[in-house]
Amino acid sequence: MLVSAMAARAYSRRRTSAKSVTSVLDAAERLIREGEFHSATVEALAEQAGISRATVFNRFGSKLGVLEALVERCFTGPEMRAIREALELEDPVAALEAMIEPSCMLWEARGFIVEQLYAIVVLEPGAAALIDEIEADQRSDLKNLTRRLARADRLRPGLGEARAAATLHMLTSLETFLRLRRAYGLSLRQTRETIAELARTLLRD
Repeated sequence: MLVSAMAARAYSRRRTSAKSVTSVLDAAERLIREGEFHSATVEALAEQAGISRATVFNRFGSKLGVLEALVERCFTGPEMRAIREALELEDPVAALEAMIEPSCMLWEARGFIVEQLYAIVVLEPGAAALIDEIEADQRSDLKNLTRRLARADRLRPGLGEARAAATLHMLTSLETFLRLRRAYGLSLRQTRETIAELARTLLRD
């Protein structure tokens, strides 16, 4: 799981207080929401957080390190825990149904952080590795789910596991969520229902 891989990195290497860490991450979130994170210096970030520049460097190493920590917080929050619980349901159809809502809630609450990660790749090539890690983790979860659906003979006739997993990945991706919410102006409820309805088309009647 992505969480275990990320937890072994910056968060486990430094000893800055939890309060300082939270202050930096909260400041970074504010800057992202205001569209200023990409242009902000570490000094500006430290000032926003009310701590020293040296503390930011000692704790995170760089702005990318701060963004990595934000992504980690994103993928260890209540929405992600709900997704994990849904995927662990014994009935794979119930698991599919149950994962849609927390997936949408994750992107609604924290999608802007992952969106910033995609945007910063041009300036921070190291972000590409983290994106690949996120994508690989999502693929693994969805392949496992579609494998369970196939074994339970619940996939639509003629639909292979690979195609089903790819379709689910597309439906539950940040890009699809943002397209429905922003480009088409659907409400959160409408977005969730649309994704759920499309996901059900993968199942046997």
